[in-house]
Amino acid sequence: MVGFLKRCIGLIITLLGVTALSFLMANISIVDPAEAYARNVFLHPTEEQIVQIRTEMGLDRPLYQQYIQWLGSSLRGDLGVSLQTKNTVASDIGQKLPITMQLVGMSLLWVVVFTIPVALITALRKNSWFDHVVRIATILGASLPNFWLGFLVLLLFAVTFPIVKVVDYGNLMSLILPSLVLAVPVASISIRLFRATLLSNLNKDYVAYAKARGLSNGRIVWVHVTRNSLPPLIMLFGQYMGHMIAGSAIVESIFSLKGVGMYLIDAIMARDLPTINGCVLVIALIFVFGRVLADIVNWRLNPRMMDKGEGAL
Repeated sequence: MVGFLKRCIGLIITLLGVTALSFLMANISIVDPAEAYARNVFLHPTEEQIVQIRTEMGLDRPLYQQYIQWLGSSLRGDLGVSLQTKNTVASDIGQKLPITMQLVGMSLLWVVVFTIPVALITALRKNSWFDHVVRIATILGASLPNFWLGFLVLLLFAVTFPIVKVVDYGNLMSLILPSLVLAVPVASISIRLFRATLLSNLNKDYVAYAKARGLSNGRIVWVHVTRNSLPPLIMLFGQYMGHMIAGSAIVESIFSLKGVGMYLIDAIMARDLPTINGCVLVIALIFVFGRVLADIVNWRLNPRMMDKGEGAL
């Protein structure tokens, strides 16, 4: 219980740190948000109009007072009003978050589908031609930037060979290509990690003991080695959930998906502070939720982790 409370306190500190840093970074920019907003409204604003908007937005107060007020409002569920759409930030995020979550969910599904069988085959056939090919492919997959891969996939499967529609959002088919692009780097890293963990466990004493008991290789690999190799992989999935949501901005821009990532990019370009702070808070919450979920799954698989106080929280 003490370890659990420590982790909860750590999560709260993490959230406060992320929001404070985001708030600070958004406010120290050389671009005055009041002036940027005034130019959108008045085209050629006067100095008096900029000062009036700065006062109305509360930007004339010390930064710590702005942060405390924003934090208090956020705890009550009020993330402010978007300067671009004039809607509440919470309602805008509520409309766009399902698109991003579907994209990330499908990407994680691709990661699982590719990672477990490929890593198992490469671990059981170490140094085979298949293992070498997968090693090269995963190095390339982890190195390629998302935007380059996105444009390449778009050119091949939407222009040269128009197999899948990617422009209009509205069905799962339009998420296939962007989810694959988002999944490639994570799947590449996951395959390498899971293969290394499998090889480490295959050399453990309990595997020799299981063979001595006469258990089949299939049962040893599937029941014992695979299960004991899952915790690092699950933890990686939990960490990458928030990372993929934050990283979905580039993929959403390339494939014209109006999710949270694209909403955040538009807000940064327009210096829309309430939207920037609200999006960062939501992404940080999802990141923390992913780590908590990963810990819970690991604890269910191996209850001794709870006793030892292990976990990533």
